[in-house]
Parts: sequence; C-alpha cells; structure tokens
Amino acid sequence: MKNPIILLSFFLLLGCDLSTRENGDFSPIALDQLLAEINQLATSENCINAADWTFIPLGNKPCGGPMSYVAYSKKIDEKKFLELVQAYTELQTDYNKRTGASSDCSLVARPSGVICENSKAVLVY
Repeated sequence: MKNPIILLSFFLLLGCDLSTRENGDFSPIALDQLLAEINQLATSENCINAADWTFIPLGNKPCGGPMSYVAYSKKIDEKKFLELVQAYTELQTDYNKRTGASSDCSLVARPSGVICENSKAVLVY
C-alpha cells in the first residue's frame, strides 16, 4: 500500500509535546499504538482469495475525508477491527480540531478493490 507513507508523514508532523488522551489532551503515541494494532489485525491473515477481503477508510484529514484506506480480511474479528478503526478516526478528528491541524486538502482516491500478491492484500485503484 502506498498510503502508509502519508500516515507516517502525518505522525512526524504531530509533534512531541502532547500528553495523554484521558485528560482531554492528545498523544501521538496513542495514535501510533492504535494504528499499529489496526495494521497488525489487518495483516494477520494471508491473502489467498481476494473475495475474502475488503477495505475501509482510515483516519480523517483536517479538511475532511479519510487519510487512507486499509484492506482487511473478512475472516478476522471484524467487529473489533471496525471498532479500532472508528476509535482511531475519532481520535484523529479530535486531534485535528483541538490543534488546528492542516493538510493539503486533497482527496484520497477510493480503491476499487483488493487483490492478493505474494499472500499480501493490495488495494487496487
């Protein structure tokens, strides 16, 4: 996937002076940890049959719209996965609002599907 580079760039721009979310503040570490959990769960199955895979928007750009899309197997704990994606998107939305974050406001292309290459899911555009 090409979009992890965009996400990594975003995290580099977050800064390091943020504390924890519990007090209404935000932590780039919390976002990183949540994203790592999402990616671990999303890649926990080998991609053998593309029909077993789908994708979902992930995150929220300051101007609106997702930061990227992530492919995941329908065989994983889908409820847990979707809850993690929702929590990540909400945390990122809150961060954007509270910090006045900005972005290039370009729309991220929606994939048309998922294919399997070398047992890995690849988004098709």
